[in-house]
Amino acid sequence: MKNKKWLSAFIALALVIPTTALANTEKWQNSEQHEPANDEGMKKDWHERKAEREQKILELVSKYSPETKQEWENVFKEREELFKQLDKTGLREMHHALREKRKQEIAELEEKVKKGEITKEQMREKMEAFREHKIKHHQGRQEMREQWKKAIDSKDKAKIKEMLNAKLQQMKEHNQKMKTLMNEQTKG
Repeated sequence: MKNKKWLSAFIALALVIPTTALANTEKWQNSEQHEPANDEGMKKDWHERKAEREQKILELVSKYSPETKQEWENVFKEREELFKQLDKTGLREMHHALREKRKQEIAELEEKVKKGEITKEQMREKMEAFREHKIKHHQGRQEMREQWKKAIDSKDKAKIKEMLNAKLQQMKEHNQKMKTLMNEQTKG
């Protein structure tokens, strides 16, 4: 059970973090506005947007930190392989199933409140545990977007390079966590 909680959080981060680092700058917002018609379209759009974001990161790397370009390319290639492995092992589907289970748990809590089995306050306490991690994650993403936007708008070369290096380290660590988690799940 503990591994499933980590798996859910980890996969959510794996899908969200790399896609949000630069998403809030005005230059890139237009590519984010779309509504795919189905799951296949959604997956295709996600891959296209991911490729666009990676390309934009590589453009920044070329301009502000060219000595790390090969490392970035390696990290992106490794991440792509890890995502393919996620698809092959079924862990991505497990993540989606866990997310649906969470939605069902929330609906059950709401139903218990309607029936009078628990109070609204009791429901809020249980829901707070669900939300705490999500709120932290969203705040961190928002702060990162603001820092990126400020650095890019001001063309602060030192700050952009610092953020690129921090993001590179973060992605390397995240790739390692993905490998570890997949190894644990395939063994157990």
